Amino acid sequence: MDSIQIENWQTLINSFGTRYRQIEQPLYLKKNLWGYLQVGRSLSDLDRHLTVLRLILLIGWLATVLLVVWSSWWLAGLAMQPVYRSYQQMQQFTADAAHEFRTPLAAIQSTVEAILTLHGQLEGSEIGYKLAVLKRQSKRLSQLVGDLLLLARIDGRLAGQFSSCCLNDLLSDIIEELAFVAVEAHVTLVMQPQPQEPLHVKGNEEQLYRMISNLIVNAIQATPSRGKVALLLTYNEREALIQIQDTGVGIAPEEQIQIFNRFYRVQQDRSRRTGGSGLGLPIADAIASVHRGSISVQSQLGQSSTFTVRLPLEN
Repeated sequence: MDSIQIENWQTLINSFGTRYRQIEQPLYLKKNLWGYLQVGRSLSDLDRHLTVLRLILLIGWLATVLLVVWSSWWLAGLAMQPVYRSYQQMQQFTADAAHEFRTPLAAIQSTVEAILTLHGQLEGSEIGYKLAVLKRQSKRLSQLVGDLLLLARIDGRLAGQFSSCCLNDLLSDIIEELAFVAVEAHVTLVMQPQPQEPLHVKGNEEQLYRMISNLIVNAIQATPSRGKVALLLTYNEREALIQIQDTGVGIAPEEQIQIFNRFYRVQQDRSRRTGGSGLGLPIADAIASVHRGSISVQSQLGQSSTFTVRLPLEN
């Protein structure tokens, strides 16, 4: 009898969908074909075992992936704990230091003002000039300390002070408040027509006021004389959009990604001249983040800049 060839194996499926493995072998006697031998076996039990094996492998793979993800998350959290504690300590130190600096700075400023007030004859003298410089620098340092203290305090705890805020009224108040700043800088400050319906957001009105006023003041400082700064309020289905457009010096593309970093100043000479500390935009960005919003910038160097604030609408 000849040996069995592998190509003689066949896999058949009956009308019920059951698979069979079958072999058909011809039988020869003295080189004469005298019949066939057919042997078959159902593959149902093997298919069941393969299905169970695939299911076990799938469950095992999913369990392994979940275990790896959980272990990675746990280890990452464990590794980040010292960093988080260091950040908290640094934040607490900044807040404590800024708070402690406020009292002596206020004392220095009030003392200088008292001396200049009581001794009017010092005006125009060398001593008067030095006292005026001291007064100006102490005021600038007090503002810097206040900004650092505000940055240290802006975190999730601010959310507990949220209430319903009407952006229409808020922007109108800001335009009225900063009109004199624009006049002194010989810049036209206008507000585009507002939506007729009031737009409300959930937030801290004082901090929202600080955020928008910081952006407008920056725009005024960046705009040359006889320029224009426009405030525009629009909205979509989910967000309120506040745009501050200026006709200023613009921001280079490589600087646009850095302007929200603390103490970073575009055009260092202009910033020093106007007294900027490089904290106005970081404060505005931090306030926007606390309110689940964002600030973006589009600018063309030497032409204009547009800062867009996005805030989720209430309800």
